[in-house]
Amino acid sequence: MSRETSTPSGPAPRVAVTGLGLMTGLGLDLESGWRGLAAGKTPAGPFRAFDPSGLPCTFGVELPEGADELFARSIKPRSRSQMTRCTMMAVVTAAEAIADARLEPAALERERVGVVIGATGTGYAPGPGLDEHRILRAMANAPAAWISLKWRLTGPSFVVSTACSSGAYALQAAFHLIVSDQCDAVVCGAVDSCVNYLDVQGFSSLLALSEEKERFAEASRPFDRRRSGFVMGEGAGMLVLESVGHARRRGAKIRAEMPMPALASEAYNILSPETDGAGMARTMALALRHANLPPDRIDYINAHGTSTPLNDRYETMAIKAVFGEAAHRVPVSSTKSMTGHCLSGAAGVEAVISCKALEEGLIPPTMNLTDPDPELDLDYVPLEARRADLRHVMSNAFAFGGHNGVVIFSRADE
Repeated sequence: MSRETSTPSGPAPRVAVTGLGLMTGLGLDLESGWRGLAAGKTPAGPFRAFDPSGLPCTFGVELPEGADELFARSIKPRSRSQMTRCTMMAVVTAAEAIADARLEPAALERERVGVVIGATGTGYAPGPGLDEHRILRAMANAPAAWISLKWRLTGPSFVVSTACSSGAYALQAAFHLIVSDQCDAVVCGAVDSCVNYLDVQGFSSLLALSEEKERFAEASRPFDRRRSGFVMGEGAGMLVLESVGHARRRGAKIRAEMPMPALASEAYNILSPETDGAGMARTMALALRHANLPPDRIDYINAHGTSTPLNDRYETMAIKAVFGEAAHRVPVSSTKSMTGHCLSGAAGVEAVISCKALEEGLIPPTMNLTDPDPELDLDYVPLEARRADLRHVMSNAFAFGGHNGVVIFSRADE
């Protein structure tokens, strides 16, 4: 057995997931977003936040109506004026995760609670005239800073930026803060809101976005023969991680356990995955080693599944390389078919979705998969959610620049 597919002897260190928060185009909180995923909703539509006239792509998956009112209820006006929409999303979603974990900051040693957020910026888009809060709104560390300020958390607080895998890198950083005994708990996850003219124009110029012109709800179609690019979405996914001992001492509900996420660089191409998915395969195999699991113990893969020609093909090839005979038995789905691609927020969003799938015993579907690509022949859970006994779930994140991250979540009784 090769080093990439062997498993270490002895128990793999794990941390507990005790809180979840989610905000996507499917809903402004975890429960509404999960209901949308289970129902297979595809909310892509014309951009409302700006005028996309003149752009090749004029649609995406924005937050539902009511987001601005939620931000206004949740964040004081002075603070809100110093934040972008992206930062507000991070703060509100972190609040949901903290409440879900029943974490009472006043009862904690605040210096032992950290904040690690995956983000590639704050989505700041300068407008005409002077913006007195430009620096505060644009600074890349703003999401982590505001979360630590709101709850007066004085442990390590920082932002990780590795494009679409930022959330996976944030989760590994949080893992190390806990297992090294620097923190008892860490609020972590990822966020992005690139619904502005310049960002859509930029991704359009890279030929990364869907070419659909009319049927926007059908545009994100991972693993389908007619896929033509991803649909941009905005979203935030936040988790509270704790040492298992700390969670048990305070009587917290452990929603899942997480071994060390696997991170790897492809060092191949700034845009394209490594040929045949070799880099993706290395990262998935490393995640299995960290979790001390053979491939056939994984019950579901939440794929990176962007709906681009190369990513979907190479990810399929990578799964076959790592899982061997089990590749055709493990269900694989792309929730980006519903949320859109949340860019630097994607791995955080999909980590939360993976934990919820594990807890509910329900695999979200790959929507719009109506014309399967004959070269892609795995079980992609097309069109309808599926009940399953899930014990171990894998979440993949493969980013521009070759920054790969794979996270495994396990049922707490395993």
